[in-house]
Formats: sequence, C-alpha cells, structure tokens
Amino acid sequence: DELPDCSTPRRISKCTGRGSDPQLRLAPMGLFKKAPKTPLATEAELVELRQQVTDLKNQLQEVLTLGGETKQKSQELTIKVNSLDTRITQVGSEVTHQLSELSGDIDSLEQRTKQLAEDTATLPAEIELVRHDQEELAREQARYQIAFRQDLAEAIEMLQKKR
Repeated sequence: DELPDCSTPRRISKCTGRGSDPQLRLAPMGLFKKAPKTPLATEAELVELRQQVTDLKNQLQEVLTLGGETKQKSQELTIKVNSLDTRITQVGSEVTHQLSELSGDIDSLEQRTKQLAEDTATLPAEIELVRHDQEELAREQARYQIAFRQDLAEAIEMLQKKR
C-alpha cells in the first residue's frame, strides 16, 4: 500500500535519520568541515625526492636510448630478412626453372632410350637381312664375272678364228 524509501510523509522520519533504527541514521554532512592539512616536507625529504626524480629521469633516458638502439637494430634486421627473403625467392625460382629443364631433358632421354631399344631389338634381324643380301650380291657378282669371262673368252676365240 505504501511505496518504500521516503515516498510518503509517514516515513519521512526514517529518511532524515530521526527514527529509532540506528542503521538508518545518516552521518552529519561535512561540507564546511576543513580537512586536516598534510604536514610540510622537510628540506632533507625534498632533496631525497629531487634525487629520486633525477634518478628516474636518467633511467627513463637509458630506456629510451636502448629503445632507439633496439629500434635501429630491428630495422636493420628487417632489411636483412627482407633481402634474404628476396634472395631465397630468386634462388627458388631459378631452381624451379632448372628442375623444369632437367625434367624435359630426362623425358627427351627417355624417349631416345625407348627408340634405341626398339632399334636395337630389330638390329639382329636387319643385320641378317644385310648379310643375306650381301651373299646374294656376291653370288650374283660371281655369276656376272663368270659370264663376263666366258663372253670375253668367246670374243677372243672369235677374233682368233677370224685371223
């Protein structure tokens, strides 16, 4: 029937902290209350703080110097790696090209080897044919020589008879 938390006049005493429940009491506002001042630093503390600040500046400068050197070395390494990558790519392309040429040469040699094998397989039969033809030519030449000598002898005989 009533809304919670200060929405009705009957509960106003709880919201202002005037009620009897100690958990609902509000602390007094300290708007005009002055905060306690921090004690001033001594001269020795200031010198020590200045020294720490100087040390920190020096350390920061060293880190920045090392960072610059590291950046320069990193750039040099990047250039070297890129150069090596380019060279590796170039060598890889050359090797690939040479492998292609060698593959073509191997295929060509394989083809020639097959042709030579085929030729070698038929070679004994061809040699036998040449021998046979040679023998026939020798026989035929012998027959022509014999026939020529006979014709020559007959011609000489005819010449002698006519004389």
